[in-house]
Amino acid sequence: MQITKEQTQNYLNSFNWEFREIFFEKSKTFKFTCVNWIFKTPVFSSLEWFSILSRSWKNEYFKVFSDLENIDEKIERFKEEFFNKDDLQIISPKIILNGKEKLELKNIENINFEIDEIISSTLDLFQEYISKDKKSFVSSSEISVILSHKSFIVGNSEWNFSNDTNFYNTYFIKLIWEKAENREEIYEKITWTDIIHKFNKENFKKAILKSINVLEKQLDWKTSPSWKIDVIIWNEAWWTIIHEAVWHWLEADLQNSSVYKNKIWQKVASENVTVVDNPTNIWERWFYNFDHEWHFAKNTVLIENWILKSYLHNTKTAKKFWVSSTGHGRKETYQHKSLVRMWNTYLLPWTDKKEDLIAKVSHWIYVSRMWWWQVNITNWNFVFKVQNWYLIENWKLTHNVKWATISWNWPEMLNEIYWICDDLNFFDWWTCGKWQSMPVSDACPTILTKLKVSWV
Repeated sequence: MQITKEQTQNYLNSFNWEFREIFFEKSKTFKFTCVNWIFKTPVFSSLEWFSILSRSWKNEYFKVFSDLENIDEKIERFKEEFFNKDDLQIISPKIILNGKEKLELKNIENINFEIDEIISSTLDLFQEYISKDKKSFVSSSEISVILSHKSFIVGNSEWNFSNDTNFYNTYFIKLIWEKAENREEIYEKITWTDIIHKFNKENFKKAILKSINVLEKQLDWKTSPSWKIDVIIWNEAWWTIIHEAVWHWLEADLQNSSVYKNKIWQKVASENVTVVDNPTNIWERWFYNFDHEWHFAKNTVLIENWILKSYLHNTKTAKKFWVSSTGHGRKETYQHKSLVRMWNTYLLPWTDKKEDLIAKVSHWIYVSRMWWWQVNITNWNFVFKVQNWYLIENWKLTHNVKWATISWNWPEMLNEIYWICDDLNFFDWWTCGKWQSMPVSDACPTILTKLKVSWV
């Protein structure tokens, strides 16, 4: 379906107020699930929708429509519902859109591989690695595939008229072990940014073997020590803490309750701590050209060598802070308003080696995976349940530790990072639930910090 610039311009100029937006979206999704060798019926869905937003300093009006038919009539209904005669007499600045004369809300191609091949590959891998005669400790297993492709067009009072495509693709594995009153769950995901990239049997195999390996290690464990000690946090665990306990509070729409409020150009972290949000990394999940308000993707430096340089902004918060948008306006679907959201946020690596760090210490804790967490936004304390970690004894990783949590205060933690390794690794399977569910990428190197360790 084609949307013209002239059409969209006329729509936007037919109603008032400071910020106006029309968002067209077309999506197609395929999903299937296999639970304990039973395949559920695959689900296909295809949708075409659009939404209208009008916002002033005092009011915000938003309406969604479930098809792309008779757009003119739907806009008139929007005006009748929200605007009185006096509102319509207000003269707002005329919008002159930039961009091509016509844009295509693209027809999404059919998934270009056989579902039978996916099911066959999955069954083969289950039989080889997960079946009870091979791995008796696996009591339950689940695997699911989600392939989703969204095409959208945005016209707004920022004079933008453009289109882009986003992908939400995931191969998800869940293994459960149960014995007596003990129950262990392991999750592993593969995510990628187009339909076929990374989607192959070899990558499925690696993910399944990784899940089995972690689950096996959790079956042999000791209880945890309980005191504030130095903790090595591996890159795969560190991003969970940093995303929930730190990164969110660099989003501009959370500054009323953030510990970083009014701290631009102040010291907020240890030396050598530099944090960026960079959605321009090709092949990382949520690589993008433009955000959902149509601002260019760019590398935003948040903290540089311990100094807070910027918050993340969308159009709304940028005007409030008298700055430019950093290109972080995102929405889950056409049914949602844009929020300030992370895309691909990470702590830059340094020059240290993880092997040197482990060899340097004799009795510390090495954390490799996180699980449940809670963050207190009044005193900025956090607690995380550790899914997988090890004792370091005599300069070597030894026993798996269970039933333990780590906790501390996140501003203090960020100022107590003593060692930053060179093993930056991206973890792309995370979906963040800040009012809307959005895929995000995070990355961190292995670090050394101080945390409170508690046995539960």
